[in-house]
Amino acid sequence: MIKAILFDLDGTLLYSDLELFTKHYFSMLREEFKKIGDADSLFKSLNIAVTKMMQNRGPKSNNEVFWEEFEKLVSIDRNIMEDFFYNFYIEKFPKLKDTVKARPNPYAKEVIEKAFDLGLKVVIATNAVFPLIAIRERLRWAEIDNFNYDLITSMEIMHACKPFPEYYKEILEKIGEKPEKTIMVGNDLQEDLSASSLGIITFLTKDGQILNGDKPKYTPDIIGKMEDLLEILPLLSK
Repeated sequence: MIKAILFDLDGTLLYSDLELFTKHYFSMLREEFKKIGDADSLFKSLNIAVTKMMQNRGPKSNNEVFWEEFEKLVSIDRNIMEDFFYNFYIEKFPKLKDTVKARPNPYAKEVIEKAFDLGLKVVIATNAVFPLIAIRERLRWAEIDNFNYDLITSMEIMHACKPFPEYYKEILEKIGEKPEKTIMVGNDLQEDLSASSLGIITFLTKDGQILNGDKPKYTPDIIGKMEDLLEILPLLSK
């Protein structure tokens, strides 16, 4: 009997052209960097800091690791940079929605409603490399931003990233649940299915693009479409 469900966001609840997203997201950031300093230097420093953060396995938060590294590399005051990123995610980031063809999985909202109706703890388990403000914006793109989630994994509160087991261990600790009572839903054979290393049940969605299929390391417990969860969840939660 499961008590909690974890959902990956990109490629699972939210569809978009990942190549377009990467291209335009970084292009937009680079253009905004020009307003406060040397865009090339700032962009290079950002990539280094993000890479450092993605290697984090605690005890510091992802946010702390990012800023410690970023502050070493740039001469601009942290308060100025924090205001810069906040304004970027408020004013510029939302404009990416149409550019990257972002759209919700047609069954995302219904499945999440079903999970709540069944009394499950519901977690948005997106990789914790973005601030909460950016994740909430993408939840709006997926038309699932109005739920009272038990947890949304952002860089501010998490102390590891996917696919490290520490990421999933922290989720379980935060929601107070056992791995065998939890199911992870996602489309990435590495980042999402690595949850199985802790004993978490895994569901591989085949609605859209399956990522890292060329280097399978983990075998999903269940494979299906998002709509299949409407029938599966009531059975698993009994």
